[in-house]
Amino acid sequence: MSDRKRIALFAAFPEMVHVRRILDGILSRCEAYDYDICVFASSTHLSFPHRDYMRGESNIYELANLDKFDGVIIDHGSMTGDKGDTSLKRLEERLEAYPDLPKCSLEMSLKGMKLIKKDNEDVLREMCRHVIEKHGRKKICILTGPADNEVAVDRLKIFLDEIEKHGLTVLPEHIHYGDFWYFGGDALARKIMNGEIEQPDAVICASDCMAIGLVDRLQKSSIRVPEDIAVVGIDASDEGAINPITISSYDTGEETIGLEAVDYLRSIMEPGAEILPMENDSSRQFHPGGSCGCETDPTYAMRLFRDSLYISSYNHADEDVIDHVNIGALMESYAQEDFTASGSAEECFKFISSYTGLLRPYQNFYLCLKENWLNMEDEVYEGYPQKVRTFVASSCVGEEEFYGEEKSVAFETSLMHPILYKKRDKASVFYFSPVHFNGVLLGYAVLQRSHSTRPAINIVYRNWLRYINNALQLIRSEERLKTLSIRDQLTGALNRRGMYERYKEMLSNAKEGDALFVSVLDMDGLKYINDTFGHGEGDEGIKGLCQVLTSLTRPNEMSVRSGGDEFFLIGIGDYKKEDEALRASEFAEAVAKKSEAMNKPYNLSASIGCLVFPDYKNINLDLALSDADEKMYNYKMRHRRHRSV
Repeated sequence: MSDRKRIALFAAFPEMVHVRRILDGILSRCEAYDYDICVFASSTHLSFPHRDYMRGESNIYELANLDKFDGVIIDHGSMTGDKGDTSLKRLEERLEAYPDLPKCSLEMSLKGMKLIKKDNEDVLREMCRHVIEKHGRKKICILTGPADNEVAVDRLKIFLDEIEKHGLTVLPEHIHYGDFWYFGGDALARKIMNGEIEQPDAVICASDCMAIGLVDRLQKSSIRVPEDIAVVGIDASDEGAINPITISSYDTGEETIGLEAVDYLRSIMEPGAEILPMENDSSRQFHPGGSCGCETDPTYAMRLFRDSLYISSYNHADEDVIDHVNIGALMESYAQEDFTASGSAEECFKFISSYTGLLRPYQNFYLCLKENWLNMEDEVYEGYPQKVRTFVASSCVGEEEFYGEEKSVAFETSLMHPILYKKRDKASVFYFSPVHFNGVLLGYAVLQRSHSTRPAINIVYRNWLRYINNALQLIRSEERLKTLSIRDQLTGALNRRGMYERYKEMLSNAKEGDALFVSVLDMDGLKYINDTFGHGEGDEGIKGLCQVLTSLTRPNEMSVRSGGDEFFLIGIGDYKKEDEALRASEFAEAVAKKSEAMNKPYNLSASIGCLVFPDYKNINLDLALSDADEKMYNYKMRHRRHRSV
């Protein structure tokens, strides 16, 4: 490992305001301490309903080589939501093998890890006071997180205590456990609308997402927000601020959690090193919205709205535009059309390289894929292969740039990427993101940025990677169709169409004085094997003969299944007349050994005809094969191998 310390952060859906704020704190501290930070994050929330897609996203956590890190931070809040919290539990199991590795969990405790949490009691109490004292609501419903979630339980206790201090009582039916996500609010709204519970006059939500789900569902009924039900949330999220009914919400100062996490790791990684003082937390503030009856802060809402707005035309006179790419720039770029219109993998890589400007500002970008990513027969869903290759490298800081198969660079996946170990004047943040199609592993992307770049990762990067996922899958499908059109499905050998295409390449690479070698092999007794032992055994015999032929095929040659039980071997190169008998003998010996190894109730044998034509330019391939076929037939007649047992 290098002298610079390296920290791994495990999170999900980095666009989410909770992760974004925590990451802001982590990045600012890592910049001050000159630490590299590697972020392993799925691009979507782990409760994303598309199961196959989510499986491909969560696989990114398997990439992290814990031997290469000095410390680990787990954002517990975002790492839950998939069935059985599988991703988090798998990560916990892996970390148990590293008892001496400094590690901490944010907001909720994990076995063997330091818990870093924010004391938000004053904010939670202020939420209750605002609803009761400011808006005079008395029949209050509380929507917290899952019943087995520490944060949800703590928030519920504080809410209940503060409400009781105001002489009010929360009915048991008005205590609800949600999921911190939109579905929890939606479910509560449906119960209110259906009359399953008595309608409250206020709902205090333990997250903005649940508040949005609640408000949006209530809007589809005759229940008015805030007139009939006032709603407040916590997080002060962008989504809440620009919701049709803006969400009144409290900022909890989550950035401080990130700061404290890095400080804790530093105290263990570098005992005695200076710990920077914490600045006064001025981020905690109330952002009023229409959901409780307050007037929305127009300046705050418009700033967030502007940041999320799809803009199709930009002020290109402003030099800052090039480094401020938003979703509008992505959609107007035609990157998706160019990616998916690529006629080959090489062209696709070229387009990907040309559109990396959409990721500005960045230092380096790398697209790393498994070596056989084009092979649709090899579908992997979990883990990563021992080696991957960088097929696209783009740099804004002078590193080597390239794209394509020929220039691709292979490396051990355990390194994650070689750029991590290069000497740099300043520390960086590296974002590792999954590249897959509906869960089928293709590889991963590495985006290197400075710590000060904001936002860290946003909707542009997520959708840019989706474009790449789709384009690579399209290339894979086209490659498979091409393969099926030139390859025999049973044996994998070239078919006649593939033979002619390959022969054109061989002719273009031929040298003056080269000879043409052709061999025709015909399996003996196939009808007898099919009739006696079944067509399945006949297929096994055909595949066995093809395996022999393939093993004896030289780099300048090709093996072809011309149909049924007949095969060709064709080559252009330095052949002599004596090669006819030598190769025929070589084939016969190899087939006999294969027959013995297969240990079938029948013998595998073939009739063989080999010919060498001294000048490849003066012979037609079909005529040459016809002559070799006649020689093979004469061989068959001499040996009478119509049936063998």
